[in-house]
Amino acid sequence: MDFVRFNAPDSPGVNQWASAINNEAAIAEIPPCLLAAVVSRETGGQNILQHGMAPGPGCGVGLTQITSGVDWSDIHDPRLHGYHLMDPGQNLYVAAAYYLAPLVKDANRLSQTDIVSYKKFGGGQMAYYVFAGYNAGWGAVQEAIARGIDPDAYTTNHYASDTFRRYMDFVRASHAAARPK
Repeated sequence: MDFVRFNAPDSPGVNQWASAINNEAAIAEIPPCLLAAVVSRETGGQNILQHGMAPGPGCGVGLTQITSGVDWSDIHDPRLHGYHLMDPGQNLYVAAAYYLAPLVKDANRLSQTDIVSYKKFGGGQMAYYVFAGYNAGWGAVQEAIARGIDPDAYTTNHYASDTFRRYMDFVRASHAAARPK
């Protein structure tokens, strides 16, 4: 995975959060473009409650559409572990530290323990597994691998492959933006 600072001017909806994405990714020790790709896929940079769902259990919250474990006791201020999920910086931190960072560790362990499956479904791209896990859960990734199928089969609308493509686009754009002019 590539730790280049996220900067994708051609994606203004997500790029408006570049400073917060880079900051929260650094704190969680994950690649910034990984977090940016999730924001891109989930909301395109809009800090929203999930369209078409009433606020409450199962409704995605904020830039990264967090659903699991959300405390809805105050319908106007959904939280997770005390973090205010409608606050963009806190939402990004929760996604990075509580979801993506553990998934990066899981994918890293997979790359070291099941090299055959790892090469078959990702060829060295841990981010693909991270995205599948973000959408379907790590248990689904493990089940897919055990069954010999692509983990993206358990995601919603090819979540892993689509978000991985966004990640790679953001990595390329960020490297290009970092080059001296």
